[in-house]
Amino acid sequence: MSSIRRYLVTVLIAMLTLTSFMAALQSYRESISRADQLFDDDLKVLAASLLQPFAAITPDDNVSSVVQIWRDKELVYSSSNAPKQRIEAPLGYSEQNFSGQRWRTFVQISTAQLQSSAAGQNNPKNSPDSKPTTAAVNQTTVQPELRVLVAQPLKQRQQLADEVVLASIYPVVLSLPLQALLIWLAVSKGLSPLLRFAEQLSGKKADDLTPVSLSEVPVELSQVLGTTNQLLAKLADAFAREKRFASDVAHELRTPLSVLQVNLHNAIAQWRQAGVADPAGLMPALQDGVQRMSQLIEQIMLLNRTNPEHFKAKLQNFDLAALSRDVIAELYPEILRKNQQVELTGAEQMSVSADTFAMRLLLLNLLGNAIKYTPAGGQIKLALAQQTKQIRLTVEDSGPGIDPKEYQRVFDRFYRVGGDRHQSGEPGSGLGLAIVKEIVALHGGSLQLGPSGFTSGLKITVELPQ
Repeated sequence: MSSIRRYLVTVLIAMLTLTSFMAALQSYRESISRADQLFDDDLKVLAASLLQPFAAITPDDNVSSVVQIWRDKELVYSSSNAPKQRIEAPLGYSEQNFSGQRWRTFVQISTAQLQSSAAGQNNPKNSPDSKPTTAAVNQTTVQPELRVLVAQPLKQRQQLADEVVLASIYPVVLSLPLQALLIWLAVSKGLSPLLRFAEQLSGKKADDLTPVSLSEVPVELSQVLGTTNQLLAKLADAFAREKRFASDVAHELRTPLSVLQVNLHNAIAQWRQAGVADPAGLMPALQDGVQRMSQLIEQIMLLNRTNPEHFKAKLQNFDLAALSRDVIAELYPEILRKNQQVELTGAEQMSVSADTFAMRLLLLNLLGNAIKYTPAGGQIKLALAQQTKQIRLTVEDSGPGIDPKEYQRVFDRFYRVGGDRHQSGEPGSGLGLAIVKEIVALHGGSLQLGPSGFTSGLKITVELPQ
């Protein structure tokens, strides 16, 4: 197939021509059949009118024409379906009413005159030299007037016209489903390269940026295919550069920060041994800044890994309740430091099909934020509930909470309520909830914020399909 347009135009014209010819042929046959029936009726009437002696023939219900032949006032012939009384009609064509309906009539009258001179010429007794008398020449014999009337019902003519029209239309109407089927097949065949192209594109996974290849590429699709493959190549290069950048960030920033943290820790220890005073608290502030930068880099790396375009979820069945207990145990030193109460409610065992790494990261961010922003001695509640087609994970705290106007903005990257100077005084990067949102989207779930069940605080509800 070199061109979709040429193929469709050629095939559709051929199919429409074929179906139209078949419909016209059938209409022609039906019209001929109706005309033959009319002419056959006329032949019956003609044959009956020529029978000798003049008398009505056996009635034929299939013949509707009426014939009357009168010689002066004497009825010499009448068709079987003609009335007994004389049908009055003018010469030539006209329309008359009799027998309870409207008729189209034709009347013709002839008067036969036989001249005696002509008769004398035909008499063999007359000699060639004989001279006819004047009286004999002018002698004529006038025959009685012969009046012939033929009539057809107008209803029959109208019915025949309707039948001919319907006979012409029916084949066309009946051929429409066949034309529709043939057009559908032709269009499906013509658009099959587009369908194969769409199937290949829709079947690609997020990390599959290989070129699209088709066995037969029409002219109309070749440019689209080439442009698409160029776009895929550019995307592959862009993602490769981004991955290299993330790897370079991990290598170039993690290692110097680790060295800086170690050297800073050693410097603080040596200053303390040497008895160097730090009344302004510069060293602890420097240490907090380095720690915050390290956490920011880790969060950026995690956010990159949880991006749906890059992260390929490895779904597996695991116990979400057990994973929640492990995360609480991992964060327990911070919980103990702030003397907080953490409650885990719900089923002791809950099987879920999800990515283990992503769900662990989700719990670490949700519980980590709750621990961070809940004051000392506060309460945190983690609830797990299993429903028919989904599971629900809820984290509530007794912290200051968030203004409902900020519910949508807190999912933006690097956004923190109140800016960098958060009222809690806790350091943060503004990426925790953005990572949670990416993980929930990766699993096809939903995420909602609302007020906590405690006196104050925030409630985060995560729903994932089961």
